[in-house]
Amino acid sequence: MDLKVFAVCKNYGEVEALKYVDLKVEKGEFFTLLGPSGCGKTTLLRVIAGLEMADAGMVMLGGEAITWKPANERPVNTVFQSYALFPHLTVLENISFGLISRRIPKAEAIAKAKEMLDLVQLEGFGDRKPDQMSGGQRQRVALARALANEPELLLLDEPMSALDAKLRVQVQIELRQIQQRLEKTFIMVTHDQQEALTVSDRMAVMNVGEIAQMGDVRSVYDRPKSKFVADFLQTQNFIDAERVSDNRVKTEYGEWTVADDIPWTSGVITVRPENMSVTTDTAACTFKGRVATSLYRGCYQELFLDNGLQVETESVQPFAKGEEVMVHIPEESVVMLND
Repeated sequence: MDLKVFAVCKNYGEVEALKYVDLKVEKGEFFTLLGPSGCGKTTLLRVIAGLEMADAGMVMLGGEAITWKPANERPVNTVFQSYALFPHLTVLENISFGLISRRIPKAEAIAKAKEMLDLVQLEGFGDRKPDQMSGGQRQRVALARALANEPELLLLDEPMSALDAKLRVQVQIELRQIQQRLEKTFIMVTHDQQEALTVSDRMAVMNVGEIAQMGDVRSVYDRPKSKFVADFLQTQNFIDAERVSDNRVKTEYGEWTVADDIPWTSGVITVRPENMSVTTDTAACTFKGRVATSLYRGCYQELFLDNGLQVETESVQPFAKGEEVMVHIPEESVVMLND
């Protein structure tokens, strides 16, 4: 089912956690709410789940208003950050618990639980207790338990935050594969931008209770609209600029041609370090700088220049401190920020 959120507000005393938030998630979509701590993303997830009631606005699922429905009457399940597994029950009992609570015959509930174990690749783990499993395995059990109830919408609240880096990447891939196989609507909350980019079809970047930017992951990453979004998505280069013509700007590093029409007289542009390259071609040189620090990252090098800009280069040759380099910036890589 598709989800629509209209002008939802939520206050905690004088704190405005959500400020007239509008959101639409399509059926079968993996959508992520991304942002720093305190931005309102978890509050919005809880309002959708029915764990918090909105002070104003409307939540609709599949065309039906669920704004004031309690959580247990919504076709929604949530996977929490802590997994919330019952330690005294086996894995199979944990997964089948919700089904049996709904008066589904035990044999049918157990059969469904085993089916979910197969789905999350934990065949043979049914008799174990949660404390006999790794963090990644417990996360899969929590996912299987949530999916066993066949919700129309699955909500995931920082589901991978407790995992180490290598395991997190593995679980991200598995989660995406499960979502695509089931064709269910998933909404995930995370503060990890790489995680959002890995698993999502679309995402919304939130800030102080509002959606700062929303769209497919590639467009949000490549074309941030504000300095906040660009900075949160780890664009390190911000450059003051003045408009010279529709597609040329003047910066302290010279005049640059850009692909977009420039919407202001003066403002800020941004360029990702990975979109800048070191060149030996004088004709391709956008500006020159001197290396202040060079960091070897294995498959690339990160150069911090004395003018404050940062460049990533695939060149394997080491760069000495103080060495002059010529940097090329493609026109389409320069992004105009609206603030």
